[in-house]
Order: sequence, then C-alpha cells, then structure tokens
Amino acid sequence: MTRILRKFFLPVVCPSAIVSIVQQAMLVVLPLYVLAIGGTLAQSAMIIGLKGIGMMLADLPAGLLLARFGDKRVMLGAAFASVLALLLMSQFPTMPVLISTALLLGLAHGSWLVGRISFITDASSIEERGRVMALSAGTIRLGNVIGPLLAGMLIAAQGYQVTLAVFAICSLLVVLCVARWVSYTKPQGHDSHSVIALRDALIDNRKVFLTAGVASFALMLVRSSRALLLPLTGAALMLDETSIGIAISAGAIIDTLLFYPAGSLSDRIGRKPIFITSLVLLGMSISLLPLAEGLWSLILVASLMGLGNGVSAGVIMTMGSDLAPQKNRGGFIGIWRLFADVGVTSGPLIIGFMVKLAGLAVATCSIGLLGLLGSAFVVKAVAETHRKPAE
Repeated sequence: MTRILRKFFLPVVCPSAIVSIVQQAMLVVLPLYVLAIGGTLAQSAMIIGLKGIGMMLADLPAGLLLARFGDKRVMLGAAFASVLALLLMSQFPTMPVLISTALLLGLAHGSWLVGRISFITDASSIEERGRVMALSAGTIRLGNVIGPLLAGMLIAAQGYQVTLAVFAICSLLVVLCVARWVSYTKPQGHDSHSVIALRDALIDNRKVFLTAGVASFALMLVRSSRALLLPLTGAALMLDETSIGIAISAGAIIDTLLFYPAGSLSDRIGRKPIFITSLVLLGMSISLLPLAEGLWSLILVASLMGLGNGVSAGVIMTMGSDLAPQKNRGGFIGIWRLFADVGVTSGPLIIGFMVKLAGLAVATCSIGLLGLLGSAFVVKAVAETHRKPAE
C-alpha cells in the first residue's frame, strides 16, 4: 500500500478526495440553498436531479474530448468548470442561475470521472490497478463523511454564499494538483474525436457492453437502490430518525473500512469474483429487508449491505479500465460510464414505480432478486479481465 500511495497520492488520491468532498457537500448545500432563496420543495429536489442528469450528459462528450485533448486537459477543464459553477452560485442566488450551474456542476463531475479513469489506465499497471481504483473509490467514502459535515458547519457559521466560495477555492486546489502532478499523455493519433468514434466504439465493443456493461449497470442499480430502501424500511418499521441513522451508519462504517482490502483482493484473485460476491451479498441483504422487525435486525441487514458494497469498491472502474481498448478508448470509457450512471439513476425510479404499484415489500424483494440474477449473469456471461503481464 505504501508504494501505491507514494505513486498515486498527489495525482489521484488527493484531487479525488477534494472532488468527492465538494460533490457530497453539494448534495446538502444545493437543496437547502434553493429553500433559503425562496424556492419550493419540488425545485429543491429538481436541483439534485439536474446535477445527476448533467453527469449522464457528460459521459459521451467527455469520452470524445479525451481523444482530442487527453485526460489531463479533460480533468483540468472539469475542475475549472466546477470552480466557475460554484462561484456563480455564490454570487447570483437566483433560481435560473442555480438551475444552470447545477447542470454545469454535474457535467463537470461526469467529465472528471471519465478523465480520471483514463489517466489511471495509462499510469497504472494491471497488477496494481485494482488497488489504485479502490483508493479512488475510497475518496468517495471519505467525501460521504466529511462533505455533509463540513457543509453544515460552514453554513451555520458563515451562510451559503461564503460556503460556496470556500468550495470553489477547494475546486481550485484540484486544478493546481492536476496541473502540477498529473502527467500529460498525448492522445493517440488513431483516436477520432468525432461522434462517429462513439458509434465505432459501441459496435467494436458490443459484446463487452452486452456482458460486462450490463453487469455494471445491474451493480450500480442495486447499489443506488440500497441507499433508498434502507431508510424506507426503517420508516415502515416506525423507527425514529436517530435509529434509522444508526443503522445506516453501521453499514457505512463497514463499507468504508473495506475499500482498500477490496482493491487488494481484486488485484490478487481477479475482478469477476469480486463482482459476483458483491451482487450476491447486496441481493441477499436487500431481500432480507422485509424480514427486519426492529432496530437490531435492521442494523444486521445494513451491516451486510455495507459488506457487499465495500467489497465492490472500485471494481466497475477497474473492469472498465481493463477492458478499454487502445483504439477509441475515450469513446469506450464514455459509454462505460454511461452504463453505470444510468444504473444509478434507474434504481430510485424503479423503486418509486414499484412501491406505488405493489408496495415496499414487493419492490424490495424485486431489487434483491435482480442482484442475485445479476450475479448469475456475471458467472455465465462476463469474462475475467485481470491478467498477469505474461498472459
């Protein structure tokens, strides 16, 4: 771990941690900021939705930009866009500005993720890639803890506009990290940055997208569903907010502790076993949610969920990096990220539809079954992507 940290701390871990803290903080700041300037609850929810839409919209264009400008410049552009969005939010507290800047913030984050995957693919060897991606995923867990806490403290002490300005300065630090420590790699000459490159990447890698791509969609869908089903189940059990928070925190602690061991296992035994294990554990734990009878049983299920999610830290990014071809790599990574982002967005939408149609228990069991079916699909259809150099 020491060697990996020395090599990747400044170019990957440090800027990724700052980005994650800012992005997670925005999940708290944006909806409350909308309410503070006189917006409605519906507008508050819409702002977060627009940020997610921005991420999805960025995936394919960012892939094309990789071929034209390279991963370093894409990451720099994404960090500059974040600075601009946050400064505009802080200086112009109106709904039109917040709507456009929330979309810009999502576009910036999606582009950052595409550029980061491409850079790690270039900078890491295949036998260390799982640990590097897991460290990168670990920064997201760090952001989950620090971001909302920091946002709440800053808002209470200085208000929204100063808070947004502070996070803009944090994003400027990302620009400095990337400019100083991320090496520039000239884009491959045979990579096209036209829209045709996306079509070619989709056609040339259609078997990969129909197997590993579908598996990544399923894992992200189950992951995002877990984050919603756990508090809904707690509410259905008539638990108070503190008890529900304790259950969620129990799972989050286990999740956070596992990110580096998960990456190490990915490099030692392969990506496919990690994928299967995660889907089985998540599918089982979600299926057990309707059996929870109180706080302690909910904590047990949440802990099993944390285990399943922690095991999978970085595995989707790692598998995408392994599979990315030299030709049209930017287009491939953009499409790969789109599969994952659509999975994240689909989970809550499917749950909402099924809860309205058949109730919470049916929705929960259906998502759990999807996780188990997804693991069977990976066993049957997805090839192992981790190979030693000699192979």
